[in-house]
Amino acid sequence: MKKDAEPLSTTGHSVFDQIFKLKPGMTVLVADETFSEGYAFLKALLKKRWYSVVEVVSARYLQAGAGQAVVSTEGLQDLSIHVNQRRRQEKGKILLHTYLPELLVRHNPDEVLKLFEIWQKDVSMSKTVEFYLIPKNTFTDFEKKARAIVDSVIDLSVVRHDSQFVYYMMPIRGCDPQFHLKNIRYEIIHDKLLVEWNGVLVDELPEGMLSIESIKKMLESKEDRLLLTLGDVRPDLMPLSDYVVLTGLEGSRLSTFKSLYPDVWPEIEEKLAGWIASGAVKIVEAEPEPSGNVRSRLRLKSRLLLMVPTGLALRLVLIPRIFLRKKVQTVPLEAHLAVLEAMRRVIEYASAKRPDFLADARAATYYFGQLSARKTALEYVRRLEGSNPGKFEARHVPKLVALTLKAGWGLDVSFTASTKNSLVFDVKKCHLCEGVSSDSPFCDKFVSGVVVGVLSVCLKTKVDCFEITCRAMGADRCSFKATIL
Repeated sequence: MKKDAEPLSTTGHSVFDQIFKLKPGMTVLVADETFSEGYAFLKALLKKRWYSVVEVVSARYLQAGAGQAVVSTEGLQDLSIHVNQRRRQEKGKILLHTYLPELLVRHNPDEVLKLFEIWQKDVSMSKTVEFYLIPKNTFTDFEKKARAIVDSVIDLSVVRHDSQFVYYMMPIRGCDPQFHLKNIRYEIIHDKLLVEWNGVLVDELPEGMLSIESIKKMLESKEDRLLLTLGDVRPDLMPLSDYVVLTGLEGSRLSTFKSLYPDVWPEIEEKLAGWIASGAVKIVEAEPEPSGNVRSRLRLKSRLLLMVPTGLALRLVLIPRIFLRKKVQTVPLEAHLAVLEAMRRVIEYASAKRPDFLADARAATYYFGQLSARKTALEYVRRLEGSNPGKFEARHVPKLVALTLKAGWGLDVSFTASTKNSLVFDVKKCHLCEGVSSDSPFCDKFVSGVVVGVLSVCLKTKVDCFEITCRAMGADRCSFKATIL
């Protein structure tokens, strides 16, 4: 006597099974835009359990192959008989129904819905897990009612973001409540399904996984003694902004990393906990750094640099052992401009072959410029102020902007308007866009990211900056607006 197959309670994909709680006897509707994404998703998802999968396919297109059951869609009664026979033969297995569009074209959708309702009990008795594939928004009324009948829904969608297509799945019922109606990113690479877990795309949960909350508590209690290093990082599987943040933490102490992002630390801490949980970031405990006294006022030399003209302040900073206690390495402006011109030519060449490369290059320039500015600002502030710097104020913003752009890009600025929380400044003789014609602000990616980085570190609050007018677009000057949020 043949022994029934042992009912499957998981798909074999540890991340998916942590999100969805599928059990024997459940039905799942998989809805996608084109009908093909759903099949590819399930094939990658069930890769480790494919020996237990039975594809129920229409006789119109295929003859039975290995792991397939061919059924006729001409009559609903005959279809029901054949499918139920297969259920009894394949108890505890996974059935994949791919013929639904053809069935809905041939028959009254309400009659197909009645069949679905009858099958709910049959599936429960046979202890199978059954997936129904349907193209989204094609059979609208049927789909809406079917979503209410089945035990769970996987809603797949594709969104264009930063010149790339990003894939999401949305669990509806049959899942951990925290994931219900939440868009979760996924990607299929070489037939392997990667699902977003704590901000990182992974194909399996890391061993000994800690909860995000427990990791955050540990970070908060030991921030002065934890060293951060990069683990298994896939730049192609995360947003550019997240990748830039990751590159800034390698080898740094947690307290230092926190000082890089004082304006958005709650969000960064959440991401960091997720990266640690997924193995993208590793932590090592070390001896804590000595801490100085907390001061509310800036040191005298910092106040002096903020008081004197920008040119004099830069010359004072270059004097070793007096202000920064080290010799400052500077790059001649001509060399800086030569590198910028070379970058421009490389981007033009690459974007001619791949049009979306230009948008990626602009975003990368902005994000990495901001990271560089944050690191430089933090180093200068700590050398001027020590490990517990005093607080910069909003009235210091004009001088901080002027010093940053003069030191970083050799740009002179003039301030044309200001309020309590914002200021507008013009760049005199902007060489960044000299000889350039553009349909969008060209200097924004160079200037705004740097301004945001420096002011965020110094003021420890969120700052926004964007280019208002640009000579590359035909304006007579390059103007920017910075706002303290």
